[in-house]
Amino acid sequence: MLIGRDIFVVDKNIKGKVIDETKNTLLLSTEKGIKRILKDKRKIIIYLKDKEIKVHGEDILMRPWEYAIR
Repeated sequence: MLIGRDIFVVDKNIKGKVIDETKNTLLLSTEKGIKRILKDKRKIIIYLKDKEIKVHGEDILMRPWEYAIR
């Protein structure tokens, strides 16, 4: 689950904190307000403590609890 994580959407050049997640979208709190981003065809960097995890949106194109148990 990405809720509460800081992420960077590379191809949209948007950085923010995930405040909600659905099967197809991420809802981000950014400096410019709330943005809803489609996961499909996106390159996303997830920030975890001292690591960066790079994923393609297609890899997490499912409900949050479905990929959490993968």
